[in-house]
Amino acid sequence: MTSIPRMSKILTHLFEEEATELAKAAGMRERTIRFSQLAYLLVLGWWKHPTAGPSALARFAGSLGLSVCKQDIGAHFTERTASWLLSLLQRAVREVVKANAVVLPLLQRFTAVYIEDGSSIALPSALKRVWGGCGGSASKDDKDPKTQAGLKVTVRWDLLSGQMDGPHVQAGRRHELSSVLRTQHMKAGSLWIADLGYWTLKWLYQLHEQGVFFLMRYKAGIVLWRQGKRMDLLEILPQTIGEQLELLVDVGANKAIKGVRMIVERVPLSVATDRQERIRRAAIDHGKAVNPLVWELANWTIVLTNAPREMLSFVQALALLRARWQIELLFKLWKEQGLVDEWKATDPWRILCEVYAKLLAMVVQHWFVLLSCWDDPHRSLSGVAEILREQVPTLVHGLVGHFPLGRCIRLLVLSVGGGCSQPKRSTRLSTSYRLLNAFDPGLT
Repeated sequence: MTSIPRMSKILTHLFEEEATELAKAAGMRERTIRFSQLAYLLVLGWWKHPTAGPSALARFAGSLGLSVCKQDIGAHFTERTASWLLSLLQRAVREVVKANAVVLPLLQRFTAVYIEDGSSIALPSALKRVWGGCGGSASKDDKDPKTQAGLKVTVRWDLLSGQMDGPHVQAGRRHELSSVLRTQHMKAGSLWIADLGYWTLKWLYQLHEQGVFFLMRYKAGIVLWRQGKRMDLLEILPQTIGEQLELLVDVGANKAIKGVRMIVERVPLSVATDRQERIRRAAIDHGKAVNPLVWELANWTIVLTNAPREMLSFVQALALLRARWQIELLFKLWKEQGLVDEWKATDPWRILCEVYAKLLAMVVQHWFVLLSCWDDPHRSLSGVAEILREQVPTLVHGLVGHFPLGRCIRLLVLSVGGGCSQPKRSTRLSTSYRLLNAFDPGLT
């Protein structure tokens, strides 16, 4: 479990020892700025000021005891520096940082509750040899096309301990299923939740055999069997809004996964209409016709899970499925507050340096979320992130030795302890209250 002494050790090791070792391996030369200082400057500087250019970073450098001009900083934005920052990000991702399990009884039934997803960042076409995008032709209006270069970040996040595996970086044209997360072991007795983009029978079968529970929406076209007979879903689905159905089914044309629970609920017309509009827009975006079966199945929420009923009731399964949205909010936080996909520069290597440094800043930010408030199930990630960003100068004073690092980290933790807990709303319950309510309505 993370603690202030351990956080001090991790930060010092990463930014002092690892940064220096990796910089030398990348062929960088140390001149007016030491490698550790450069790491502090770029990562903490863009964490504190996500819109900073070389001039703003030069001003931030003063807090590190450096006297540099914007030209000095600009000279560091090279291919080697980008390679170094990527290596530093990858080292940070390997650190195992987690908190004590949050007190949400529904989550505590499992050894871990993993949510997994990916998010894309479009890059200038000049970087397509580094991070190939999805293709596309050159723009006719002289604007840089947004599909020829891009990277994808993938994350697996444990909602119980807070541990985050990622962000792992890969080419934008590669599917999330090719992420290195496919090789990462998950604990037996854990629950894994992902969206339809992760639907493969082979992967779900592997999880099932490893003792990992899965919870996913049904993907149209997947063959289901019941009592040895192939099912026609549209014939057995409930027709009354709010009506529920639960059956045991075998999944796949060859019945690869047996005894899976199928949980179904007919949704209100407004929900179905919203879903169908998203289906229509997605079909237009991809230049395809709408699949009639997908369109019709939008009238139901259909969930498949191998978790037994005594661990996950009908209502609890639906509540946990909605908890997957937390990873979407994480990516939203990184993009809206951390601005990991925004920059003012035009030089491709400077842009890549900025993306890597900001992603690393988001990793460090997440560590401090775990240290400061993970025990509060009702924490507001955006509120905590805002406070932590304001307190970056305090952390800088500790890292450069102006004050004891442990004391400065403690001040950051204390600064979060105030108003970052979300009160219960009368409508549209937040995820934490929804999970409490699904476990026992009396708890909320």
